[in-house]
This record gives sequence, C-alpha cells and structure tokens, in this order.
Amino acid sequence: MINFEENNSDILKGYSMLLYFAGSFILNEPTEDCIKDLVSEDIFKKMPVSSNNPNYILATSFLNNINSSSNIAYDDILADHLNLFGGTGISLAPPYESYYRSKEHLLNQKPATEVKNIYRSYGWKSSLEGQIPDDHLGIEIQFLNLMLEKYYELEDKACKRELQKDIRKFIEIHIQPWIKDWNNDIQQNAISDFYKGAGYLVVACTQDVYFLV
Repeated sequence: MINFEENNSDILKGYSMLLYFAGSFILNEPTEDCIKDLVSEDIFKKMPVSSNNPNYILATSFLNNINSSSNIAYDDILADHLNLFGGTGISLAPPYESYYRSKEHLLNQKPATEVKNIYRSYGWKSSLEGQIPDDHLGIEIQFLNLMLEKYYELEDKACKRELQKDIRKFIEIHIQPWIKDWNNDIQQNAISDFYKGAGYLVVACTQDVYFLV
C-alpha cells in the first residue's frame, strides 16, 4: 500500500502532516484566507508521501482540483463544514466515534470515556476538553499524531514495540470500525472536492499508518 523507498520515520512524518491537515479542517471551520493560501501555493501538488492505497488515490484526485488553475468556491467548502459536522445544527456526517458505534456493544464504556482514559494514560488531554467530546475525530487524530511523534523519536526498541502496539490498537479499536461509514456519509453529502478529498485522506492515512508502524 505504501511507498517504502524512504526512511520509515520520514514517511510517518509525512502522514502526520496529512492527518494534521485533515483533522484541523474537520475540527475547525476553514477560513477564506486559508483556502486562498492553499490554492495559490498549489499545496496539494506537493503531497509529502506517495501511496497506491485506492483511498489515497481518490483523496489526491479530489484535492488536486484545489489548485491555482481552478475557480474554488469557498462558500461550498464552508457550507460543507457546517452541514457535515453540525455547524448548522444538523450533522450529515457527525465526526464522533460514539455516533457510528452507538448500536454496538463491544465497549464496556462509552467511546468518549474510553478514549479519554487512553489520553490520560499518556498524560495528555485535549485543549478543547469540556467543549468538544473526546471521541471527536479531530481530537482522536490529534492524539494519534502525538503517538506517532513519540514513535519516530524513540530509539529504545522495546519501548518502540510497545508504542507500536498502542498505535495499532488505537486505530483498530477507535478509528477503523467506523471511519469508512463516516467517509461514506462525507461522499454522499459533501458538495466540495475539498471535503470529499479530506474524507478519503483520513481513511487512507489511518490505513497506511496501521501497516507502516
């Protein structure tokens, strides 16, 4: 799925950048100035990793349309954020683990409580704790990036193996079971290539990271 020609740590840093990008725009409304900067600098023609993951290819095919040669409708991008993630009061693709796993009985605790306990075990808490539930996808991505940052900085092999297990377990339990359903809702309801690409990007990056660590 992944191009392994580079050092694994460098590839992980690239995936961290992409996850940070996608998570930020799921968590926060994109400003018009920010979108203009992405367009003028043709950011999506400079992707930091390459992958033959079909979801990654779909992500880049949408995001490559956000470029300086195209007329970008900022209003569509903003409307997507508001409509998909609840800014209008109606969420067409709620970015919450608990929403998509509400019918399951696999967890002894609610997802928000369980992920909060995992965050605490790492001595970390969201800066938005108390404002946004801890099982928000943007928050989960922040935490995943924290673990990835620790992973590629570790030199002790035993510690690295334990962290590898934690990263895979977090993705396996708290992201993989629902992220495809969430992305399906993105693809069905988004009107902008920007958010269609971001949806596929989250799926692809979490899949690739799972096999890369």
